[in-house]
Amino acid sequence: MKTRNIDAYRQLHEERRYGNTAVRMRRFVEPWMQLANPGSVLDYGAGQGGFVDILDLPSAVVRDSYDPAIPQIAARPERTYDMVVCIDVMEHIEPNEVADVLADIATFAPKALFIIDTQPARATLPDGRNAHTTLEPASWWKRQIEAAFGHATAVPVFRKGRCAFKTYPSSLGEWVQFSRLLAGEEIAYQVWRLRGGRFADPKDAPSITRSE
Repeated sequence: MKTRNIDAYRQLHEERRYGNTAVRMRRFVEPWMQLANPGSVLDYGAGQGGFVDILDLPSAVVRDSYDPAIPQIAARPERTYDMVVCIDVMEHIEPNEVADVLADIATFAPKALFIIDTQPARATLPDGRNAHTTLEPASWWKRQIEAAFGHATAVPVFRKGRCAFKTYPSSLGEWVQFSRLLAGEEIAYQVWRLRGGRFADPKDAPSITRSE
């Protein structure tokens, strides 16, 4: 959907590369997606990172990206999905538009995973405002997501100034499985970093299930 800052972000995307936050956050969302085993996935607000293309998710035969600020993927999908991921997007939305955007995301799938930054960005918009136009604590975001989806459970994301939620409940057994998968992904990520890894290309993102 078109929001106030779309044209500003279209300009930023033309000038610089954005969208790799999802790649860096892969280790936090991929385990949940593997447990959910979705046949179709939408990356809402995908940027230029190509996140859905690098997921180790054999079940996902449909992998779509949507971002109204990127001409190549600006057309709003006309189908529904088993799961939506929305990473480093909501903080870029104006406060009075948050509810509408969340409601729009909810039309695509009842299951969604969000990662949201809660601190100012380094980047600024062309008009001089900080690129993170909605800066609210995790508790505020939890209420907004619950209002749109009916459920919001906080999930781990190891970074100060960032929160994460999923819009569906999980059993204790699923949490145990997630913890095991995350531990493996985190080890692979940290080893990759110690070896001097950099995100020159999204395909370089580490995964415990792929050789580095």
